[in-house]
Amino acid sequence: MKQFLLLFSLLCISCAAAAQLSKIDSLQRLIKTEKDENRKIDLLLMLSIEFRQINADSSRMIANKIVKHSELKHDDVLRMKAELNTVYFFINRSNPDSGLAISEKNIAALKQKGKNDSLLAQYQSASGFTLMKLNRQKEALEHFYAALYIADVIKDYKAKARALHQIGWAYMELNQSQKAISYFRQSLHTLEENDIPYLFPSTFTNLASCYGEAGNYDSAYYFGKKGIALAGEQNNYSVEANGWFILGTAYMEQKKYEEALRCFLKAKPIRDKTGDYFFIVSDMAVLSELYALMGRPDEGLRISKEAVAIASQQKLEAKLPMIYKAMALNYEKSGNFSMAADVYKRINALKDSIYTNASGEALAEMQTKYETEKKERIIQEQEFYLKRKNYFITAITILFILGVLLAYFIHARNRIREQAAMSRAIHEEEQKATAAVMEAEEKERQRIAKDLHDGVGQMMSAAKMNLSAIGNELAFATEAQKHSFEKIISLVDESCKEVRTVSHQMMPNMLLKSGLGKAVTDFIDKIDRRVLKIQLHTEGLNERLDEHIEIVVYRILQECVNNVIKHSGATQLDISIIKDADGISATIEDNGKGFDVNLLSSEAGMGLKNMRARVEYVKGTIDFDATPGKGTLVAIHIPVEHTGAV
Repeated sequence: MKQFLLLFSLLCISCAAAAQLSKIDSLQRLIKTEKDENRKIDLLLMLSIEFRQINADSSRMIANKIVKHSELKHDDVLRMKAELNTVYFFINRSNPDSGLAISEKNIAALKQKGKNDSLLAQYQSASGFTLMKLNRQKEALEHFYAALYIADVIKDYKAKARALHQIGWAYMELNQSQKAISYFRQSLHTLEENDIPYLFPSTFTNLASCYGEAGNYDSAYYFGKKGIALAGEQNNYSVEANGWFILGTAYMEQKKYEEALRCFLKAKPIRDKTGDYFFIVSDMAVLSELYALMGRPDEGLRISKEAVAIASQQKLEAKLPMIYKAMALNYEKSGNFSMAADVYKRINALKDSIYTNASGEALAEMQTKYETEKKERIIQEQEFYLKRKNYFITAITILFILGVLLAYFIHARNRIREQAAMSRAIHEEEQKATAAVMEAEEKERQRIAKDLHDGVGQMMSAAKMNLSAIGNELAFATEAQKHSFEKIISLVDESCKEVRTVSHQMMPNMLLKSGLGKAVTDFIDKIDRRVLKIQLHTEGLNERLDEHIEIVVYRILQECVNNVIKHSGATQLDISIIKDADGISATIEDNGKGFDVNLLSSEAGMGLKNMRARVEYVKGTIDFDATPGKGTLVAIHIPVEHTGAV
């Protein structure tokens, strides 16, 4: 890994000019700080790819180091990924033969492995690229169509867009503009559908070139300017230079020579950054032709001769016809028709050899082969899906059955929920009804108690007073008469007391004034202890409770005690009322004869129902242990959350 750190340091020095490029800067920072060896290798590979267009030497340097690392690790796939950048280095340095040798070697290896189709597609594209620069269009198209086929199979839309673009480029180089436009449009559509921006600039500029060749200058200017702007944003020098030359060519076709020259001169320093002689000599040929049209043949001849020398040196014979054409035109403009004729002879001699490999039949053959392979693949896919259809039908059937069962269970669950909700609603209505009845009952008790106390009680007290006054005035004939009169007064007095007692029981003032504890004590104290001995224990009742709670507990206690007195025949009654953190607990236990709940009289049964209703009203519980002959126990509990309010 030390060698990679050294490499990185060298790159930072050698590529300072590209430091403004954000993506490269980011990769360099990540490489510098990355500790994991495998991750660092991946980042270096990405950096090598980024340097392809802007600094081929740096791209190759990184690739060579990765190749050495892959050989030590015996990682053939990593080696081939790195060598792909070496292929593009040779392409950019006008040494396509060396790049082609590497490509063909790795294509064979990948086919033998039978995997990594994405990498295979990239190598097919790279081989086609090198063959285009070697003027072997038929073979190039074979590779481009192979890359397109692989991209279709693996659904790699980036590779598909690239392959369509390269096929369009091949047709453009063969002066088949309409066919080139069709493939560029397909590539553009794939790029737009899948949001792949990197090929937009070159696609736009190539469309501009094709439209310019077809004489559609408005479209040429539109796409050319779009391509230049995007290429500048991406720091894609090659495409940016292409865009300026394409615009210049369109101006030249319209005889706008000064505008054309400005475009060409803008492109030249950008093109020089790439070091790609394939395009440099093309640019020189077009510039030479422009100088001829502008009446500056001396400059045109100088540039065309320089271009011939570079093309010969870089083995770019395919570029010679266009250079010679510009040269011949400059000789004509200078009046040297003899030299012009000699140059035209050279052009005719080259055309036969250059375009032999690019016949119309060969091109049609490539397209037919691709379409046939595509149809065969579709048939295979249909057979595969047909075999899976039965499995899908079975699966769908099972899923349908499961769906029906699930729907049934969901329906059943919803029915249960609906019934539960209905039960809750009924219970709530019952609670409301109980509350209304209890409230009405208490109001009626209060009214009757008031009438007894203020009405009947007052009248009977007045009657007693009048009788006593009359008794004082009367002279009784016998002692028996006097005794009878006193007995009447005594009965009236007892009636007064009874009325007051009933009034207090119906609505005890002690409950309203002093609370549950004192009201219960007062109630028990009024019971004749000679008939029934009562033990009362209270705890925690010093503080007032909610009025409804106090009334409920008091009424239940009152009902229980009255039942004991009337029905039990008990001699002992134990009462306990305790208020604690859990709520209110009350027990009423007697030693009477007990009872069978199922055999209660309607009157007694009604009393039991009333007690249950009162307890449920405050969300409490009431339990009975009433075995015949063994007394009765009543246990009541009202939870803490319901003792403060109802």
